[in-house]
Amino acid sequence: MRNYPFIKFAILFVTGILIGIFIDIPIPFIAAAICLLIILLLLNKKLNSILLLTIIKATISILIGIGIVFTNQNETQSKLTSYQKEKGVKVYGTVEEIELERKYEIAFILKSDSIIINNKTIQTNEKLLCRLRSDSADRKYFYDNAKPGKYLFVSGTFQQGRDIRNPGEFDYRKFLFSKGITGIINSYDSASVVILNNDFNYLKNLIFQSRKNIDKLIHQLHNDQTAGLLRGLLLADRTEIDYETKENFVNSGVIHILAVSGLHVGYILVFFIVVFGRFNIYLRSFLTIAGLLCFMVITGTPASVFRATLMSVILIIAFLSGRSTNLLNSIALSAVFILCVIPFEILNPGFQLSFSAVLSIALIYPVIQKVINETAIKNSLVKNVLLFAGVSLSAQIGTLPFTLAYFNKLSLISLFTNLFVIPLAGIIVGLAIITLIIGSLLPSIAVYIAIVNNVITSLMMDLVRFSGSLDFAFIRINNFSMPDSIFFYVFISILVYSIRTSIKSAFRFVAAIIVFANIFVFSTLDNKKLLSDGVLSVLMIDVGQGDSFLLKFSNGKTALIDAGVVDPFFDTGERIIIPLLDYLDIVKIDYGFVSHLDTDHYGGFASLIHNGRVNEIYRPKPDSSDKSIRFEKFLKRYNLRTNIYDKSKIEIGKTVLYILNDAQSDYLNKLSSNDRSGIMKIIFGNTSFLFVGDAEIPAEAYYLNHYNKFLDSDVLKVGHHGSSTSSSQEFLETISPRISLISAGIKNKFGHPSEIVLKRLEQINSQILRTDLSGAVLLQSDGEEIKIIDWKN
Repeated sequence: MRNYPFIKFAILFVTGILIGIFIDIPIPFIAAAICLLIILLLLNKKLNSILLLTIIKATISILIGIGIVFTNQNETQSKLTSYQKEKGVKVYGTVEEIELERKYEIAFILKSDSIIINNKTIQTNEKLLCRLRSDSADRKYFYDNAKPGKYLFVSGTFQQGRDIRNPGEFDYRKFLFSKGITGIINSYDSASVVILNNDFNYLKNLIFQSRKNIDKLIHQLHNDQTAGLLRGLLLADRTEIDYETKENFVNSGVIHILAVSGLHVGYILVFFIVVFGRFNIYLRSFLTIAGLLCFMVITGTPASVFRATLMSVILIIAFLSGRSTNLLNSIALSAVFILCVIPFEILNPGFQLSFSAVLSIALIYPVIQKVINETAIKNSLVKNVLLFAGVSLSAQIGTLPFTLAYFNKLSLISLFTNLFVIPLAGIIVGLAIITLIIGSLLPSIAVYIAIVNNVITSLMMDLVRFSGSLDFAFIRINNFSMPDSIFFYVFISILVYSIRTSIKSAFRFVAAIIVFANIFVFSTLDNKKLLSDGVLSVLMIDVGQGDSFLLKFSNGKTALIDAGVVDPFFDTGERIIIPLLDYLDIVKIDYGFVSHLDTDHYGGFASLIHNGRVNEIYRPKPDSSDKSIRFEKFLKRYNLRTNIYDKSKIEIGKTVLYILNDAQSDYLNKLSSNDRSGIMKIIFGNTSFLFVGDAEIPAEAYYLNHYNKFLDSDVLKVGHHGSSTSSSQEFLETISPRISLISAGIKNKFGHPSEIVLKRLEQINSQILRTDLSGAVLLQSDGEEIKIIDWKN
């Protein structure tokens, strides 16, 4: 550290960045700090104190970090924060970046100069993520003609990025903001995106066209599976890798393969060194640096690639000049450079994982290497395998807190899978580069190399799929917090120090056991169980414009009433409910209730059933409609136990669930799909809940006539998302709910909930809780009282 003072500066600089981001520091306080700094400088001239000089330097370093954040905040202040979702928004601006073509959309970043919302013109230079979701011909025309730097008119629906709407959810809004993006525009027809001039940014367009051509050649030569993987490995675009595959990579502990990082830069570095090996040292080094820089630019310059490229270039130059360098110093230099440009990058998972991995390799691997070299192992192959595993273990130790925080999974087989997957990925990348070079000249020859790569990719994917699906592949660890991370790094530091300073193996072993025991104990101190035992919990999940309610009964059994929507752009079962179940440690849903066959109610069940997350299903009586026939075939394919809604009573521990439908009623069977929704009343002790799906006024009249006062409940799931076609005055007065739950999307196109229904609920003094206003809502009943739980704190 004494020889590399920049490391000290980097630590203090990063501290200033974090202070600037997480602590709202008043300007007068900063001014006072600057004044104090000036006073200290004057004092130091008189006292000539080393301690005082150290304090001054540290303060300056921290203030620089804070100042960088403040400067960047001024640049990214948004004038759109008061708007959640607005239709008919018009934007004029310049294309900053265009993403590679996707199956259902074209996405691009637009830097606005004016935005028109509700006939109000806002002059602002904000970056917006725009998505064109029109038919394929419109998308192709735009993709072929759009270029970075062109001036566009874009109209569509504006919305904020999704923040934390359900427990354990990823904050997509914060992620976008860390990239300087303050909103999203979705457009749905060709007239919504108009190119207004032919000017463009030559350099950015050159990069974009290069990415397009590489992507096109990749897809021409390879099959879909390999092309999707190579798009991720070479172009940093994982949109063609499906969710299930990504989960298998997470479970196997090799998700880092899919994120373009220092590992991939290492692949490229080795490839260029081999290819240019016959040139003299200077030409070889120059060509290697040029190749690395080209790779960095082609991938879009993510922080991890920039860091690895910068470090590689520094090492190559140091080698050529005969100067020594330090890995930690290079890491510090690249981190400071990135954060000076984009300080909020420190909140980016990619940045965190990349730098924690390389730091831990630099600090921990030498310790592991020392231990392995001190063993009695003579076989060089075995020793090299152990050393390779040691590099992987070092990286995994350093990234563990972030891995647990973002994925909630600790892979138990990662060391094994990395031994095979990392070399295979290197071969795939090398073959891909050769294929692309030859394919641009002789595609008829390149296709044979691509076939070989297809086979190797298939082998790697099969290995990941197999290992990721093993029951013992990983253990789930939830609620891993910032204090847990601090304890983890403190205890790991103690362990590394103990191993470095002691030569006794027994002491090292005992120290390791004590350290990991402490990590386990301290990481569980602040854990809290969201769905408590011994009570009835009802969680209204925010699935946008749809319904989904998760119930945990006092005996630990679970039920899911509806599962939200599925469409080409989003599957709530896959992207919201399954992650939520994982976060809550719910392996399987015991009772799945499909209220009726509208896609915003049953769509998400497809992913749940496909992934084996539901034991049995209750659904309306099948009919001759296409959607009913398709659903019945789907259920039979998975050999799932099914039940039809009919008058019955289900006892689940101390809870009683009554199904009120009459499958034999000619009147009900002639009504609409909404009116044939499953109607359930749940009674736990002296508390009760009524779920009515999308039942409308005709069905309400039937149930009023047949059940009357039995409908009286403490909590009502308001019918049809609060539509005026449901919730008649008489129906609401009979139920007289103390709490009314409404699941609806933010400013949805149907206008749910209706002002008429809201007024009726207010007239009966019912407390209204809505997902569009507050996200998920959690209620808990002990049998005597129903409490609203603040799950966000």
